[in-house]
Amino acid sequence: MLKAYWNEIRQFDAKALIIIIWSTFLLLLTIYIRRVTLFFPEHRFLDRLIVSGVIFMIGPLLLLPIFRYKFKDFGIQLGNVKQWIKEMSIFFAIMLVILVVAFKCTNLKEVYPLFREARVNVNYFLIYQGIQLFHMLTWEFFFRGFMLFGLEKKYGRLAILIQTIPFAIMHFRKPALEAYGSIFAGIFQGTLGLRSRSFLPCALLHFLVALAADLLGIVW
Repeated sequence: MLKAYWNEIRQFDAKALIIIIWSTFLLLLTIYIRRVTLFFPEHRFLDRLIVSGVIFMIGPLLLLPIFRYKFKDFGIQLGNVKQWIKEMSIFFAIMLVILVVAFKCTNLKEVYPLFREARVNVNYFLIYQGIQLFHMLTWEFFFRGFMLFGLEKKYGRLAILIQTIPFAIMHFRKPALEAYGSIFAGIFQGTLGLRSRSFLPCALLHFLVALAADLLGIVW
């Protein structure tokens, strides 16, 4: 029986298998490492963003020499800038309208900014946004760079749906509306990444939407 199972496993695409196992391991690591405090002992939330961001950034890069990939193979390039600036701007405008409606009709204004001190202190707000930008860059690199482009070679555009599953699940601590919305966001972001051949527009779009939510939460 074990031989039969081993023969089944050997038929998997080796690179796709490694990417799925390694990405799952890294996601679990970011969940269980939440108590680490390195930079902001009094503000563990900021530390969690930094530490998980480092994992999202360094973890996938460890596979580059193993796969003999170049940075662009994981979407680390500017890509088609003229195209993605236009498309990203359209998506941001749509998301901004959705955010305004959501903040008006729900209690999201009581949730954002997630870092509460950013509501009352400008310095904390700027520090938080800098850390947020770093986190969004690494987060999007993990999902719309490493997973999306890494799995595209084997599964084509189906990779968009594959990376959407863990992406949405990682929103389990967010408000229900945002968590369910992340399913559609994952699909749109994945499509934007493949069309742009870069994870950068996904990161910028995600950061701008998060920044808009924080500002609405403060001034609403």
